[in-house]
Amino acid sequence: MTRRLAWSIGAGVAALVIAGTAVWVWQSSSIQPSPAVSPTATVAPVADAQSLAQQQLDEHLESCTAKEVAGGAVPERCGIRVPWGTEFAAVESVRFRIDRMPVLKLTDEGFFADGGVLVATVSGTGQDGAARTETYRTESWSVRGDVAVDGDRVDLDVW
Repeated sequence: MTRRLAWSIGAGVAALVIAGTAVWVWQSSSIQPSPAVSPTATVAPVADAQSLAQQQLDEHLESCTAKEVAGGAVPERCGIRVPWGTEFAAVESVRFRIDRMPVLKLTDEGFFADGGVLVATVSGTGQDGAARTETYRTESWSVRGDVAVDGDRVDLDVW
């Protein structure tokens, strides 16, 4: 290797190191967006509406399942369906237990909430005339509805 070639290679490596350092310094010192323009500032109201809507839905569904229901009628606008008709001639009562609340997601058309786990214990008279108690469990409890968001207020209308 000649002395001239060695100096050329050294100069090329030095130029690359200097260029890389300049790019690194330039990128690390770039102007950061102000907090008023940050994505967090625009996402926060949606997150607040989401959490307020979830809280309101949880309260609604807890009220749907809080009391023991007489007869075979289940609370309306709660997304509850119990397939007791083939096993019971008459239903005396239905008790509910929430194992997991449905998770609410806001959409342009309203909301939907799914992934809930609901257990219903039905007591009554079986098709054979004997006393019967059965437990039904769904791991796909879901509800839908309309939502109105006005500032820090959220109103749900469950279908």
